[in-house]
Amino acid sequence: MVDIAAAALTDLQALGFSPYEAKAYLALLRGGRQKGYEVAKGSGVPRSMVYQALERLVSRGAAYRVEDKEGVFYGAVPPEELLSRFQRDVMGRLARAKETLSRLTPERPAEAIWRVQGVDRTLAEARSLVEQAEQALTLSLWQEQLDALHDALLGARERGVHIRLVLFGERADPQLGKVYYHHFVDPKVVEGRLRARLFVVVRDHGEVVVGNLSNGGDSWAVRTRDPALVLVAEEYVRHDVVLAEMTLAYGVDKLTALWTSREDLRRMVTGEEVHGAS
Repeated sequence: MVDIAAAALTDLQALGFSPYEAKAYLALLRGGRQKGYEVAKGSGVPRSMVYQALERLVSRGAAYRVEDKEGVFYGAVPPEELLSRFQRDVMGRLARAKETLSRLTPERPAEAIWRVQGVDRTLAEARSLVEQAEQALTLSLWQEQLDALHDALLGARERGVHIRLVLFGERADPQLGKVYYHHFVDPKVVEGRLRARLFVVVRDHGEVVVGNLSNGGDSWAVRTRDPALVLVAEEYVRHDVVLAEMTLAYGVDKLTALWTSREDLRRMVTGEEVHGAS
């Protein structure tokens, strides 16, 4: 069972509170207006440190200080107000940092290639291209990748971005428009050949991320604006679009019979020519 108080302490410290400040704020939140010694008693903050922690909370806008004839009292600023203030501050800092850093950053050469590792970084690169798209997105995704990028893709669609999507999966939000399902070769065969769940995201015909995004294995991506690599990636997706439409027109059985009946095609499609017979 989740310990809510412990989770709240962790979250407050992630926002920049010291351990004593976090404990004092939670004590005020639970106990209402209190004197310093009461906060120390209820929070576990040493009495010798509690006033320093309380005054820091006041200075950062997380608590208020009231003096009356009975002494000095402290109270917690409501969480909604506090977090809204933090959000505005963070957004303002991000906007200023974006402006200043953009002035200092030289334009990245078109032939430069970024390489990243790990699920979070890989997904971040793919999402970044989707969110920056202004005119067109060309994508080849697996089901879990589409699910992870769903909201960003809907946002692109709402901006009027044209989406061309090949999907190794069974379901897609109709709001994304037409989806080309990769049924002409079993996705398991493709994954076996590539040794990856390869995805492609091309933004505005000018930048591409290609990678493997899988919780069960290594996740990695490369990102570039090199025109030759963008062209190859986009042609890869276009090729699959045509095959998906041919499958609908002529049936998956005919296409399967074609590549399974010829050794050269079978070895290529299954990856046997690279990895050997399984």
